[in-house]
Amino acid sequence: MPQAFFKWIDCTDKKRPRDLIRRSDTVLRVAQLSDLHLPGEVALTRRLRDLMTPHGSFENFSHEISAISNEIGHHYRSERRLYTNLIKKTLIGLHRLGVDHLVITGDLVHCGLAAEFLDVRAALEITGWWGEERLTVIPGNHDRFNLYERLPSEPMESFFPVVTPREPRFKILPGGVALLEIDSNRDPVDDRHYMERWLPNTVGRIYPEALDWIDRNQKEVRGMRLMTLVHHHITSDWYPTSASSIWGLMEPADGVGELVEAIELVDPYSPILHGHKHDVMGVDYAYGTHQVACPGGFANALSFNLFDFNVHGEQTMTQLQLRL
Repeated sequence: MPQAFFKWIDCTDKKRPRDLIRRSDTVLRVAQLSDLHLPGEVALTRRLRDLMTPHGSFENFSHEISAISNEIGHHYRSERRLYTNLIKKTLIGLHRLGVDHLVITGDLVHCGLAAEFLDVRAALEITGWWGEERLTVIPGNHDRFNLYERLPSEPMESFFPVVTPREPRFKILPGGVALLEIDSNRDPVDDRHYMERWLPNTVGRIYPEALDWIDRNQKEVRGMRLMTLVHHHITSDWYPTSASSIWGLMEPADGVGELVEAIELVDPYSPILHGHKHDVMGVDYAYGTHQVACPGGFANALSFNLFDFNVHGEQTMTQLQLRL
């Protein structure tokens, strides 16, 4: 029974029984995980040694400090095997829930290293979620930017079939539902945000080229329900104010208004799924006519969202949490 794996947190349908069983009128069930942040194996002592070496600029020194604090703050950094098993338990449990498709809205890994990508992919393969018909992955800022910049790093594309910032992708699922995959990371060479001197790609951007692509290709999914997938958050009125918010380290992605205008041409009620912020968003949050969903950083909250579409194209979202 799925109750052995997960506990019910909340649901947009307040009349629905508090159970996890897939209803008979559900034609498609999609699960959203986000911000797994599988930690790396590079010894923290090596990072501290790098900190003590001469630095060419204050920005380089600040980047090292940022990376160290990022690692120390990971809940499972010293228990990597335990955390990997928690991820596997969740992935196995999704089958018990009758999930048809899994989306991960960014930050699969913590430091952007090949070993981390390979471990996440192995967990997906061994639990039966590997393959584009079962899985959709969106790049996060930790996936795109290696926190250990002194170590060689292969791009995320070497391990996962992902989109790029200027070219999104539509993926058609059963039940008249389509996914819009958007990479909200900034170009690390031509368009680095000023805060990236300290933190890598914390403020995302939706590029005009991506909007043009949506406009040119929307006919592929016209008449379908659309789920929009990005990594960076799109609003700031739902999470507590923190130092990072005050200093602009974690502002919403640029170009959100234009993105919403573009997706409304396809589906004016498209849910928008994102991550990046590790706060758990309430199930009733909306941006205009769009339901918005952020399950929080998995390592912090161990929570995720389920979306059920019925035969009429209506959606219901349920928020669940892994039982430890």
